[in-house]
Amino acid sequence: MINEIERQLRRRRTFVGLAGIAAVPVVLAIAFLIAGAGSDGPRETGDPTGLFGFATASGLNFALMSTAATAPFLLLSVVALFAGDTISSEAAAGSLRSLLVRPVPRGRLLARKFTVALLLSLVAAALVPLSGMLAGTLAYGWGPVITPFGPLAAGESLVRIAAITGYLAWSAVWVAAVAFALSTTTDTSVGAVAGTIVIVIVVQILDAITALGWLRTFLPVHEGLAWLGLLAGPPRWGDLTRGVVLQLPYLALGVGYAWWNFTRKDVLS
Repeated sequence: MINEIERQLRRRRTFVGLAGIAAVPVVLAIAFLIAGAGSDGPRETGDPTGLFGFATASGLNFALMSTAATAPFLLLSVVALFAGDTISSEAAAGSLRSLLVRPVPRGRLLARKFTVALLLSLVAAALVPLSGMLAGTLAYGWGPVITPFGPLAAGESLVRIAAITGYLAWSAVWVAAVAFALSTTTDTSVGAVAGTIVIVIVVQILDAITALGWLRTFLPVHEGLAWLGLLAGPPRWGDLTRGVVLQLPYLALGVGYAWWNFTRKDVLS
C-alpha cells in the first residue's frame, strides 16, 4: 500500500489534480479582491447555498464559499481522474501484465488501487477548504462564520467545515466507483475519465428535471446540498443520513463490476 501511494504521488496527473483544485480558492480570492467586493460579498441570486453573499465576511466564510463552488463538478472531476486512471493507465503503459505476474491476487491489486484513489480524493476534498481558509484569511481576516442559518463561532465552524469536507468526499464515492469500473474496461485513461465525467453531467441534468418526480431521489447527487444542514444551529441530520446511505448501492455496483470484469478478463498489455 505504501509503495502504491508513493508511486501515485510521483505521477504528474496527481500533482496537476491536487495543485489545480487547491489553486481554485486562490484564484477566487484574487478575483474577489479585483472586483472590490464589500464585507458582505456579491449577492448571487442563482446561488442555491446562500453562501456566496457572505464570502468576504471572514476567511472561514471564504473557505465555505470555495467548497460550495468546487463541490458540484470540479471535485467530482478530480475524483474521476484519480479513480479512472487506476487500471487503465497501467494497461496503456504496458505494465499491467507485469504487475499480475507477481504473486498478488487480482482482487488485492484492485483493492489497493481503489483505496489509494479514495485517499487521494479525500486529500483533494480537504485541500479546497484549507486553501480557501488560507487565502480568505489573508484577504479578509479571521472571524466567525456567517451563514443563512445564523452565525457560528470560529472554533465550532472548524468542526463543521471538517464534517462538511467528510460528507462531500463521501458524496463523491459513486464517481470513484464508476470511474474505477470503467478503468477496468479500457486501455486508455482518457476514455475512463471522460466517460465518467459525461455520466456525472448526465446524472446532474436528470436530477434537475423535476418532471422525473420521485425517481430523482434515487440519483447519487440528489442530496448534494444536504451538507448545508451542518451549518444550522442543531445540525439537520435527515438529508445528511440519506445522502450517506444513497452512495452505498452505487459503490457496491461499481466496485462489484470492476472486480467481476477484471478478475475474468485476459490481460495482454
